[in-house]
Amino acid sequence: MIIAWPNSDGSITLSQRKTNNHVTPTVDSNPPRKATLLSSSSFSNTSTTSISFTLPSNSNTNSTNLIWAYGNKNPGSSSASTSNLAQHLASGNTQISLLANSLPSPTTTNGNGNSTTSNRPSSRTSKTVLIAHVACGGIATMAILPIGILIPRISRGLTMKRWWFPVHGALNGVLAFGLIVAAFGIARANFTGGFNSTHRKLGLTLFILSIIQTLLGILTHWWQPKHRLQTKSGRGPVNFLHMLLGLVVVGIGFGTVWWGLDEEWERWSGTGAPSVGWKVGWGLVVGITALAYIGGLYLLPRQLKMEKERRHWASSISNGRGHVHRNGSSSSKIKSTGSSLPPPPPPPVHHSHSQSRADQPQTSQIPHSNTALPPPPRRLPPRI
Repeated sequence: MIIAWPNSDGSITLSQRKTNNHVTPTVDSNPPRKATLLSSSSFSNTSTTSISFTLPSNSNTNSTNLIWAYGNKNPGSSSASTSNLAQHLASGNTQISLLANSLPSPTTTNGNGNSTTSNRPSSRTSKTVLIAHVACGGIATMAILPIGILIPRISRGLTMKRWWFPVHGALNGVLAFGLIVAAFGIARANFTGGFNSTHRKLGLTLFILSIIQTLLGILTHWWQPKHRLQTKSGRGPVNFLHMLLGLVVVGIGFGTVWWGLDEEWERWSGTGAPSVGWKVGWGLVVGITALAYIGGLYLLPRQLKMEKERRHWASSISNGRGHVHRNGSSSSKIKSTGSSLPPPPPPPVHHSHSQSRADQPQTSQIPHSNTALPPPPRRLPPRI
């Protein structure tokens, strides 16, 4: 490779490097053909950069195949051997005829700003891919995932109705997971360099943990056999792992977006570093999500209290629809709360229709209960 860039002092640096993979190339101290910079034909100003060099030919053929690449991030150093290189913005291949009588027409611009001839690659495709990747990943991590964990956290402290469950499953298990998979697939198919940045490493971690979290959600909500490690509320280790991993996934999603703005956007967008407004918006979303989740934890004691009352009611129902007191009367009193569950119904009363005499009052029978009733008092004989 022959890599060149202009420096702030007006000089030009030319560095010959090599690599055998999609990684940062290292300096080639003994290249098979040494390139020489043509300083008299090289220049750089605010509007144009032109760098020329010579290279010995390796054949007598007229056509030469070239692979070209360019970027918009200067290494910031004039050293040819120690400068760190950023990944190129675009690349391609071409064939030129060095022995031709005329060179290809360069790009020219008329007075209206319209290009008449262009040999430069179009970046529309790369920008479209970048926007698709950013849209899928950003919507999933900055909107759907936070909303998906806030809805069950807050709603369970307000009501015992489980309307939040299908919403939670649709948002995090379907929409967010699908968008994360799409963002990861777009990145792997279109952006070279492997996992050589914090953004890419976090993206890989987010992709793997999202798969694990989705499987844990299925185990937690649809299939969980009873075992001795379950609490009184029916929650087991899988439940707590699912809740904890959900918070970790949301946090990694936030980090992936931050490092994407900080590391990758300038390299691939062609528009320079992102404006401060993007990072301010990121901070607002993270702050609002954290405050809302802490507010949901404030409702946790209310949630546990309602769950305890529901278990108490279910136990009373399974024990015979009420409690029988020592005086033989049946009652089923449950303390009134904000729970939407109705109190258990009173025991039915059966009226006797067989009357021995017309003036005999009607009596009511208490239904059979599992609790033994005290025997009726025996009637003493009349005193003589």
